Amino acid sequence: MARFRILFLNLILLSSYSPTITASPDQVPLLPKSHDTKTVGALNDLKTSVDTLQSFFDFTNGTWPSAIDWTAAVLGTVLAAATATFSIPDYDLSNKYLTQLVSFYFGQNAESLKLQAYDDILWVVLNWLEGVKTIDHRISNTASLPAGASTGEEWKAPFAQRAYDFYQIAHEGWDTTLCGGGMVWSPWLEPYKNAITNELYISASVSMYLYHPYPARNQTYLDNAILAHKWLLASNMTDAAGLYTDGFHVTNLKYGGNKCDIRDEMVYTYNQGVLLSGLRGLAEATGNEAYLSEGIALIDNVFNSQGSYGELMLYGILTEKCDPGGYCSQNGQTFKGIFMHHLTLFCQPLVSINASAPTFSSGSKKRHTESCYKYKDFVQRNADAAWSTRNANGVVGSWWGVPNGWQSATTMNRDTRPPGAVDVANGCAAGENSDVCERRQRSPVDGETWKRRADLNDRGRGRTVESHVGGVAAVRALLEMM
Repeated sequence: MARFRILFLNLILLSSYSPTITASPDQVPLLPKSHDTKTVGALNDLKTSVDTLQSFFDFTNGTWPSAIDWTAAVLGTVLAAATATFSIPDYDLSNKYLTQLVSFYFGQNAESLKLQAYDDILWVVLNWLEGVKTIDHRISNTASLPAGASTGEEWKAPFAQRAYDFYQIAHEGWDTTLCGGGMVWSPWLEPYKNAITNELYISASVSMYLYHPYPARNQTYLDNAILAHKWLLASNMTDAAGLYTDGFHVTNLKYGGNKCDIRDEMVYTYNQGVLLSGLRGLAEATGNEAYLSEGIALIDNVFNSQGSYGELMLYGILTEKCDPGGYCSQNGQTFKGIFMHHLTLFCQPLVSINASAPTFSSGSKKRHTESCYKYKDFVQRNADAAWSTRNANGVVGSWWGVPNGWQSATTMNRDTRPPGAVDVANGCAAGENSDVCERRQRSPVDGETWKRRADLNDRGRGRTVESHVGGVAAVRALLEMM
């Protein structure tokens, strides 16, 4: 997001803004029949959605050409996770997608990413650690695979090496001169300490500890994760609703200022999601149930956010602030899928990592299981909602709250941005009308005179590989968690 942020910050004007949150009880999406939660039905839907995802894939160059570098890493992460899910019920399909994941390993714009912002770099770490986990899953389930089947073990080392290389670069972003610690967002711009970069660093660090094999259980990674989490908790990054805001600027930097004292109040779904896998990893690595309790409280805060300026839920459906106005960028279109992926990781059954690690009591496991079971209605409803937005080509839309073909909705002008907040991730300045922001997101080669598009999910960027991967993650969450 580095280049986008540089361009958009030049457009920002300081302005006062007081949005009105209007309740619209009539805007409860009429969804199709309940999504099939039976294993076969959910598995078939996941197969369909991943097949559509890979229709965007360029097999010659090994990438999704319409994606940007960091979103492509997220696409690779979800593809790796789906490959693991398919490995036992459909080994041939798992092999097909493992081959495509390997193709992306070579097609990824790795050298450019090494020079981008630290959050972009950390998405790559998580991408290839997910690949390592997929190989480990296939190895540990060899007995369930066809006789003589390949596990793909030969790709474990290169996947792990890329994760290691990118982690070493990202670690340089840890800074103690400003704000008492924390990751800076970019090495190239004025210091900005934001939620997503620090959450990614926590998740990547503990995941390196848990899953990187060379050497296994490197204590340095766990220490980094614990330290970063401690800093994040003390950073005052959450708002009154308990949701993580975008981040902190530092005033008077030229005159020796070193405190994080200007908080960007924008909230996004992925800022609440990425930390969940980090908290789950910390609990698994330390046996400390407090990390799980923190994650459960954060999920509850998201669910309870409707009607507030931090609103990320609308009638039970995960909703980005750019969704109703149709002005989500490729960045914003990716966020909900990220939340669903990390929620799925958080709710995987608890395990003890080795004989010497602290073990979870039966009570801890029961509390975790029961808490995640509470989310079944949410996961069901959001998988149904995402599925309902598919167009004739099977591509999922960005706004899950309106099924395919809807041309209007009473909530389409709903604006719950905090007063004065700038939606940098989606290119919408404080106080700007959503129509203005929507036009800005349209492709510069559109060539059409501006007019409202018929399908609400065809506004702005329209349906993209980023909007679709959110649907893949939602359907996979249904299969894995239920």
